[in-house]
Parts: sequence; C-alpha cells; structure tokens
Amino acid sequence: MTVSVTRFIRDLLRKPEAIPTPGAIFYNATVAIVLRKPETKIAHDIVEKMGSGTILDLGSGPGYLSIEIARKSPGLQVYGIDLSRQMVKIARRHARGVDNARFVFGNAARLPFKDNSIDLVISTGASHHWRTPRLVFDECYRVLKTGQEAWIYDGCPEVFHNPADRRRLKEEYGFFVGRLGPRISTLNGFTREEYQTVIKDILEQTAFKGNYQMALTDIWMKITLRKHQ
Repeated sequence: MTVSVTRFIRDLLRKPEAIPTPGAIFYNATVAIVLRKPETKIAHDIVEKMGSGTILDLGSGPGYLSIEIARKSPGLQVYGIDLSRQMVKIARRHARGVDNARFVFGNAARLPFKDNSIDLVISTGASHHWRTPRLVFDECYRVLKTGQEAWIYDGCPEVFHNPADRRRLKEEYGFFVGRLGPRISTLNGFTREEYQTVIKDILEQTAFKGNYQMALTDIWMKITLRKHQ
C-alpha cells in the first residue's frame, strides 16, 4: 500500500474534529456559501429518492443541506448533528420556521439515536474531520434501518484535474467553486489513492464490509454504503 495508514491517522489527528467558534463563523460566511449550490443538487437527489422517513446529517455545520431537504419535502424529518456547539447554534438560527429540521450537539462516533431508526444517513465535507472513522461508519450501520443507505460525500482534488471539468464546474457553480474548489478539496478531503486504499481498508473493518461503492460525483467523492438485508 503506497499510503501509510499510520501517517494517514496521524494527519487526521492534526485536524480539529469540531470547528472552533471563530472558524464556525468564518465557515458560515465563506465555505458554506461556496458549497450551497452543490449541496442543493444533493438535496434534490435525496428528495427524489425519498418522500417520507427520517434523515440524519452527520457534521451538519450551518445546516444549509438539512434545511434545504426539509423545505423541499415536508414529509421528511431531518436531524443534523455536529460536534461544534457554535455550528449547532448557527444551524438552529437558520432553521427557524422549518419544523421538520432539528439540530443537536453530538459526536458522530456516539450517535444519540436508536438502532434501526434512520432511513438515510448523509454527510458532506465532514469525514476528513473524523478522528475514529471506523466507529462512525459502524454507528451509521447501527442506526440505519435494514436495507437503507448512507451517502458520504467529501473532497477529492482529482475532480478538478481535468481542465474541461474545471470549466464545466465553474460555469455551473460560479467563479469561487471553479477557482477555490481544487484548494478546498486538497485541504478538506482525501486523494483518490487514499479513498481507494486507506478508506477502503477502514470500511473493510466495519459492518459495511463488501457493501459500499465509491464514485466521483459532481465536486465530490461519494461513498454509498448499504446496510444489508
């Protein structure tokens, strides 16, 4: 394996698992806005898939994705969980008037939800912060209903390597995604090699073993995990 697991874990531990208060305010004013359009597309995909049920958003940040889903489909109950109290505070402020979106403080490695209670787990741009990803994946498996899925999206700089793809993404999402996307994906995500080696190795140690797929999707690497029957 080219990527060292020890180095990979060491690098993860250098990253804050929860965004501190000043960072949360900055994120809400900058990065979150850059990601609004790509996350709106994810919300559309989710609403097309589900008309009712319970969705859990891991690392929900300022809440834009959860709130967008809840607004588009009143039949869905959407919970966002984040390890930053400031992010939860911001998300709750954004969600005023949206009764089917709720935000709680908590750790994705110890989810405060019952077994077999969630119809879809989602996460965008958060997995690179997880200190114990194996535990998070196993928690996803525990709370999911049998036969249901988790959709985990995070950065992958290879999305932007092709000049034609960069132009397309810039045209679709604007200057900031086209210009800042490669940098954000490099700092906040994993390389394709890391997904295909280290992340795969972690997944093979979880309850999702053999029941997942990875694919470059839009500006993300998407990992689809399924709780088997």
